[in-house]
Amino acid sequence: MLISRALPVLRNTLLKSNTKNIARVPVRNSGGVGVRYRNSTPIPEIPSIERATDACYIIFWWWVCYKFMTSYDHLIGEYPYPDPLAWTDEELGVPPDDYEPPNRN
Repeated sequence: MLISRALPVLRNTLLKSNTKNIARVPVRNSGGVGVRYRNSTPIPEIPSIERATDACYIIFWWWVCYKFMTSYDHLIGEYPYPDPLAWTDEELGVPPDDYEPPNRN
């Protein structure tokens, strides 16, 4: 079993030339197109779609920046707590001082 595994390795080392071909340049078959994953077709560049996506980007980032400037508490979730001393008795449901409860007899 050891010999059967060693024979292909031995054959490859004996047949391989010891001199390297320095002048050989590897061929790169990229096709002149940008980076593609697993031979996918390139996305066609349609100017109207590019303009529409640019407009969407501009509107989105304008909205985010506008909301950060005007009402950032909605985006980060920190709301100002109202002052409890400013609440009136009526808002809290406290009856007035001269209030007499009705008789239940």
